[in-house]
Amino acid sequence: RGREGEKASSRSRTAVRGAMRVKRARKVRKYLRYYRTCHGFRAPYKVLVDGNFIHAVMSMKLGDAKDVVVKYLGAPSKLFTTRCVKEELRQMGKDLKEASFYARKLEEVKDGPDPPAPALDSIVAAVDGGNSERFIVCTQDDTLRKRLLADSPATPVVFCHTSGLQMEPPADAEGSGVASQREHGAGLTEEERNALGQEEVVRGARGVRTNVRYKKPKARGPNPLSVKKKIAKAPPARGSGTDGGVAAKKKRKRRGGGDEAS
Repeated sequence: RGREGEKASSRSRTAVRGAMRVKRARKVRKYLRYYRTCHGFRAPYKVLVDGNFIHAVMSMKLGDAKDVVVKYLGAPSKLFTTRCVKEELRQMGKDLKEASFYARKLEEVKDGPDPPAPALDSIVAAVDGGNSERFIVCTQDDTLRKRLLADSPATPVVFCHTSGLQMEPPADAEGSGVASQREHGAGLTEEERNALGQEEVVRGARGVRTNVRYKKPKARGPNPLSVKKKIAKAPPARGSGTDGGVAAKKKRKRRGGGDEAS
């Protein structure tokens, strides 16, 4: 009984983890759909990472940082960092040696402040002015996350959790019906919404409202072939001997000659 109970408990935990993965996948699809619609994001995505995020992925043994990000976003992505992030990791010493070595291979963001400026300021500068480069920022710094949500609502923010990667809800879409967690039909694709005849309402960062309506299929009349009256077939004409061209049936003779006179 003890072993059976452990197996049942293990199956239950596996089912819960599977349901959570599906829920996270629906959320990120919903959020990315919002950023594509309102802010012009397109794949392959450009992902800006800091040293804390790289170290967190390695310490949790989630795998290669790029592979983890690509799998989570569900689209090809390219990782970037800043010179200040590389310098900050280099000064951390042995504790972040692996993260520092990994960051050296990433492409640097052009412009921005130079070391010894804080890494936080360099990332904020990269997305300043409406995030024209369409960066997705991956960070474990709570201060940076709050600052981006307040000052740069057009910037998606991803952080590393014990259960995997998660994305912050869009700050400028609260209650819009698209990024709100109370959205009806969450996780549905455009084709599914089209089939259901739902209306998707999107509010942009500048207060611009866009309605994307999907027409319901019109009711059509019955198939004319299915209601067509059947034509009655005429009964075949009986043959009339040689006149009709059909040989008359021969009369059946009785055996024994009972009809003949004796």
